[in-house]
Amino acid sequence: MSLATQDRATEGWLPAAAADQVVRSRPLLAIDLLRRLFLFGPSDEVLGLALTAAEAPGGTPALANAVDALRVATEAGIDAGEPWMSELAVEFTRLIVGPAQTPAVPYASFYLSPSRLVMTEETLAVRRRYVDAGVARRSDVRIPDDHLGLELDFVYFLERAIALAQASGDDDTAQASCGRRAGFVRGHMSQWVPRFASDVLGATSHDFIRAAVTLLLVLLLDEEASQPEC
Repeated sequence: MSLATQDRATEGWLPAAAADQVVRSRPLLAIDLLRRLFLFGPSDEVLGLALTAAEAPGGTPALANAVDALRVATEAGIDAGEPWMSELAVEFTRLIVGPAQTPAVPYASFYLSPSRLVMTEETLAVRRRYVDAGVARRSDVRIPDDHLGLELDFVYFLERAIALAQASGDDDTAQASCGRRAGFVRGHMSQWVPRFASDVLGATSHDFIRAAVTLLLVLLLDEEASQPEC
């Protein structure tokens, strides 16, 4: 399995209808839209996922509220037309992408290393987590392993593995993936993503971006508040 893919194949041991129900749950759709947003930027696909997630089942009340807030921002933007989408792309680039210095930096190493540099030991530590879980980056992905989009891609992989294993009755795989997800989110992402989110929220008034970042924080808090068992 590789990171930063647009789609992932359905495991052959689970009926297609059951697999489709799994991947269309609210938690997975929320992670999917966030990984695509932070990897590739705003797109019609991301907006579509925001609308679909609002109608999907599953997740906590806090997640449902955050997804609904993103839906409201999305529908308002769609009603505003093409200028809104262009404005969203420009603002996202200013905040996170550059090329000028950005208010927020989407790399764990920037927030976790004393030097505030990217490509540090923290980057290599994240890569080891990917390898330990049996995943690797696609060869055409040129960004460091600790980029927020790649980390969300990894969480998506683990979350999907848990859901598929639970649906098929494979408790061992579900528990192993659950442990990896908890360790990665609580032990790593929660140490830096709230600081990244604070930087974004302090630098923009754009409703869609603020709602997306709030959703990101809710997903982290949901994992921190959950029990160790899936």
